[in-house]
Amino acid sequence: MAETKFLIKKCTLIPNGCSLDEEYVIAPGVGMISYYESIESPTLAMTITFIDVDQVVSRKGLTGGELVELTVQDGDEDEFKITKKHRMMLNTVRDVITESNQQVATLDFVSMETIVNETARLNKKFTGNVSQTVEDILTNDKKGLQTKKELFKDEAVNSYSFIGNLKRPFDTIQWLCPKTQSSKEGFGFLFYENLDGYHFKSIENLLKQEAVRYQKSDRPLENDAKILENNLDQSNDIGMNCRMGMYANKTIYIDIENQGAKVVDFNIKKLKLKKELKLMDGLEESPTRLMVKASDVGVSQKGAKIDETTPPTELDEYKNKSYIRNNLLFSQSLSISIPLNTTLRAGDMIDIKLPVKKGDGESPTSSYGNEKSNDPSGKYLIAELRHTIGSKTSQTNLRLIRDVFTA
Repeated sequence: MAETKFLIKKCTLIPNGCSLDEEYVIAPGVGMISYYESIESPTLAMTITFIDVDQVVSRKGLTGGELVELTVQDGDEDEFKITKKHRMMLNTVRDVITESNQQVATLDFVSMETIVNETARLNKKFTGNVSQTVEDILTNDKKGLQTKKELFKDEAVNSYSFIGNLKRPFDTIQWLCPKTQSSKEGFGFLFYENLDGYHFKSIENLLKQEAVRYQKSDRPLENDAKILENNLDQSNDIGMNCRMGMYANKTIYIDIENQGAKVVDFNIKKLKLKKELKLMDGLEESPTRLMVKASDVGVSQKGAKIDETTPPTELDEYKNKSYIRNNLLFSQSLSISIPLNTTLRAGDMIDIKLPVKKGDGESPTSSYGNEKSNDPSGKYLIAELRHTIGSKTSQTNLRLIRDVFTA
């Protein structure tokens, strides 16, 4: 791990219903902070381990729901802040240990919306553009989350009509993701939270972002843009891909309104591939997964289209492509450790440079933006991010993903 000087300028707990004058200061005893965000999670998570100098756990009686405020400053005087607007609340007090007359405890924090989501239920009909529906569920609907956090959203080109059916807000938004298109060829959205707020973003637009550069080198690099450790998960699990229907699948959509059924066959070659797939003979031709689903006909907004030439009955086919597109996004993954960088976010793009070992007598080479199958260098999407800040060391761990098949 990288040695990094840092200062915990503030770490306080604010009990429910109390003023700032009644906050509990735990900064002097903090030994470890672990902060986590992911493009697969609609909430943030953080863990703080501290020496309970003032016996906050035993005497104050932490019951959960306390808000946390945190400010950490590194050696470059950059600050990582969790403020009241992030609404991170105490979820669990665990591993309370007493040693040498000192009590050590671990506190788990989550976004407050995690709990609100468990109590909220959507019970009305939603109509219109999908992106606007997501915003209504998060901020406007009285039965939704009513969050004040900022929402960063891409505009959908399709409308969708449905009844809430007493589903939770997060479950409903995740259910809408594969039904949402950013263009006729843009399949699928992701919904997640990072430190900046909520994101409802198309996969295609996420991959078009500017990328931050990092490389693995024994030499000092500007702005600490150095990879400390890396581990490439290069192997495709062909058996699991077949089970998931990634290469070829068949979906039967039951049309309840018209008492009929529609069969949609799909294989990966229907997508725009940037390199030839080397699969077993016939693997992409024979469906390896059969799915039976209710068709969206009857619940879609009347006249819902991707564009003027796309009939509503084709929305099921777009949903099927979205399912495959999402799986392909995770077709290659790489885990790296870098010096602490609290400016990075889940959902950002990163361009990495790793040495590629050549034959005997040849020097290792590498370059940015290289996405050949045997070269791990190139552009990736940050799928998971964890900042670990300890008493002596700190670093950022990233799980990176990219689609090596489609253009």
